[in-house]
Amino acid sequence: MGPPSFFRRKKEAEKKEEKTPKSTEKSLLEELCRGDNELLSSLSRTVLLDPRRLQKEGVDSYVEKAQEFEEKKDFLRARVNYQAAGEVALYEGKLAQVQKFFKKCAELESNPEYRQVFVYYSKKANAEKALKTAQEYYARTLKP
Repeated sequence: MGPPSFFRRKKEAEKKEEKTPKSTEKSLLEELCRGDNELLSSLSRTVLLDPRRLQKEGVDSYVEKAQEFEEKKDFLRARVNYQAAGEVALYEGKLAQVQKFFKKCAELESNPEYRQVFVYYSKKANAEKALKTAQEYYARTLKP
């Protein structure tokens, strides 16, 4: 005797889902990055969906919190706050701050995959390209 029919239906539904083709549509960020996978990887982790929420506190507030956490040896929270400061700076178009805060993130990050994202911003050419792309992304997605 085989398994009850409700088990078979579930398996059939899963098979149908597997056959469904994946979406070939590119996201706006993918379109703006024009095939630059390193840029896409960095921006997809640092571009804010709603920058106004983080911008309310301001960059200085995040930097102060990050420095406090750094003094307490809480490097994860320090990195998170430096990242928030870098993301707000990216939104505001401040190149020097973007580089400074993401460089600090790279120093504090222990995960090599995330460190690579933050190191990307340490090169001026990369940071300029990311800033330009992010500004274009924000111009298209945010309405005043």
